[in-house]
Amino acid sequence: MNQNSFKPYVESELPAGFKYPDSYLKLSKNLEVLRSIHYFPWWFSDAEKSLKEEMEIYYNLTGQKDLIEFARDGDWGAFFDANDHSGDPKVLVYDLGNRENHYEATDFDSWLNFVIKKNN
Repeated sequence: MNQNSFKPYVESELPAGFKYPDSYLKLSKNLEVLRSIHYFPWWFSDAEKSLKEEMEIYYNLTGQKDLIEFARDGDWGAFFDANDHSGDPKVLVYDLGNRENHYEATDFDSWLNFVIKKNN
């Protein structure tokens, strides 16, 4: 992984009530912690396009509304559930080429730990 940081969407662009997990925001500033991991295939997404447009694109690909993409691994996309206002939203992971192939994680930390264990 040669990515050093990534840029989440600013609060004003997020759906009302949605909050990123603290651990995700902390990781966005410094990915150094992931450098010690043997293999990490995911690339964290930068908020470069309109969130509304992104949500529409991913709705068309997944059939699931209100997804906030935060990472990609080839055809796989990891998303926060924008309707979860807990501050620690569940994560939905979709094979963007086959919407029937997907899984969920209870939160960002669970997803990150799963991905690390699976790939090392």
